[in-house]
Amino acid sequence: MDYTVRKISTKIFTGSPIDVEEEVNEFLGSIDTLNYVDLKVATSDVGTLSVVVVYRNVRHVRSV
Repeated sequence: MDYTVRKISTKIFTGSPIDVEEEVNEFLGSIDTLNYVDLKVATSDVGTLSVVVVYRNVRHVRSV
């Protein structure tokens, strides 16, 4: 039998705006666009940017 496991996951990026933008773009390019759910962005007074990417983690499992 085959099973499909779907799990909502988050990945957090924090740092300087330029570094975070590069990391987020690279991460979004590595996941299937159908699994992308949402993106939240927050900044602080000291110039730090935090981005939370919410995505689905889909795996197909075959039982033996």
